Amino acid sequence: MKVELWPIRRLLTEQALRIPDYQRPYRWQPRSVLQLIDDVRAFAPHGAYRLGTVILHENDGHLDVVDGQQRFVTLVMLAALLDDLAFQDARPSHLATDELAHHTVGQFGLSDSARALSVNAAQARELLASWTADEREAFAQFVFDGCEVVVLSLPRIDEAFQMFDAQNTRGRPLDPTDLLKAYHLREMESDAVPRATTLQMVALWESIKPAEISTLFAELLHPIRCWASGRPVPEGGFRVSDVDQFKGVRQGDPDNEHYAWARPMLYAKNFTEDFTQENAALVRFGAIAPVAYPHQVLQPIINGETFFTFVAHYHRLATRYGMLGDADLHDRPHPIGWFEQHRRDRRYALVRRLFDALLLLYVDRFGDLLVDDAARLFARLVLAYRAQHWAVRRSMVNRFALGQAVGDGGDVNLFAELRDTLRPHALVRRAVPKPVLPANVRAFGGYDDIVAAFWPAIPAPREREDADPIDGADAREEAQR
Repeated sequence: MKVELWPIRRLLTEQALRIPDYQRPYRWQPRSVLQLIDDVRAFAPHGAYRLGTVILHENDGHLDVVDGQQRFVTLVMLAALLDDLAFQDARPSHLATDELAHHTVGQFGLSDSARALSVNAAQARELLASWTADEREAFAQFVFDGCEVVVLSLPRIDEAFQMFDAQNTRGRPLDPTDLLKAYHLREMESDAVPRATTLQMVALWESIKPAEISTLFAELLHPIRCWASGRPVPEGGFRVSDVDQFKGVRQGDPDNEHYAWARPMLYAKNFTEDFTQENAALVRFGAIAPVAYPHQVLQPIINGETFFTFVAHYHRLATRYGMLGDADLHDRPHPIGWFEQHRRDRRYALVRRLFDALLLLYVDRFGDLLVDDAARLFARLVLAYRAQHWAVRRSMVNRFALGQAVGDGGDVNLFAELRDTLRPHALVRRAVPKPVLPANVRAFGGYDDIVAAFWPAIPAPREREDADPIDGADAREEAQR
């Protein structure tokens, strides 16, 4: 590893610097840009100011930016603004735009990057234009020659990303899903996956809203894995320390022949890839159906490409059943529609996520087989629990999910039962009694709504009404008929 101090001038004029395609779009908000300007200006009287660390990967004559891209793009934008304002002031530019290295942001999420840059440039220009020409000139000189970054250059991509992980698990961390994305891109690089495939996986990831990826892991995939294995979801939710559960077997690992647990996944991946390649024409013309890798949420992950298809698969599944996004739910089971009607009611937020996690694990194992019955069962279970408590907290949801809420209908860990069940018929036809509150317990506000929706009153059978009484002979004839 090479460690150097670079003035910002060198960082912005380094021709070998490159933003690789796997980088996420530029997403800094105006507040962060203005804060950077204020911080630099405040430190100007005190000498050199260090703007953090940039991690680079020495790659075939280029220096790929692994960490520090957002700050780097912001500095390029500021250099262009200061050059333009210096021209208007008829002053010499401290770093002319044509001196900047010709860098471009990644092609994926380009519209997001352009939109963020446009908004940030307008805000920064307004602030800089409010200063005097002398203030702008002093600021520009200090930015380019008085500010510096620590540059870590590493020859191997796995070392660069390992450093990236270490940098971003301290201080203000990235979302854990960002670290997972970086890790699996690194694995693709280590396995010498074709560049076109890598770009395709980046595009697949960027096609999903970041907030939905975060929710998918934090509220669905991570809790399912915890509860199915008998562990509570930690108080902090899905944390950086939890990402290892979504790292698995590397295809190029020389020890794979000894890993019996990995063979079914590797066999399945090899089969689906061979099938797709050999039957591409037949699939394209609709003669046969494509065969996709059989993802299962509780099985180990194959690193790299399969991880990205895993995320896309569960995002589609969660969207279809109303757990993410705004899917068309008219043909979905009744309980999903009921929860959608109460989407903004925070009283049901936690049990809704519990219902979603159960349903996702169910359809992951059994598809649409008896899914209406399963959805009704899960809704009754979680809502019976909700109806009996004035308030529900995450710790209570943990106990219920793990089968530790004895006496409240939560004495079975359904996640573990689903994990081990081979056929769902007996499971989904389990009876759930209507929640009945003791006389001394006060019902919470939605109790009546829940009972009416999921335990409707069954009308008594009507007695037969005869228009005219009949005599004995007629009665015998009627009885024979």
